[in-house]
Amino acid sequence: MPDEFGEVPVILQSLPSGCRGFCCLGSDCEPIIILNKNMTYEMQRRTYLHEMKHIESGEIFDPSYREYGVAK
Repeated sequence: MPDEFGEVPVILQSLPSGCRGFCCLGSDCEPIIILNKNMTYEMQRRTYLHEMKHIESGEIFDPSYREYGVAK
């Protein structure tokens, strides 16, 4: 699926209303961003930029990193 956001692949998916999106590593160990398809485009864009900060900082590659919850 081509994305409209940038260089990191985006998957639009139905997520619980409290979840705007998240980033994770795909099967090829490359980052992907999952966005809630039920949000407005503007909210998806803002969430994309937020998730990109996690990717650019390298947090996504740290196995102990958790944005929510307790790490290790």
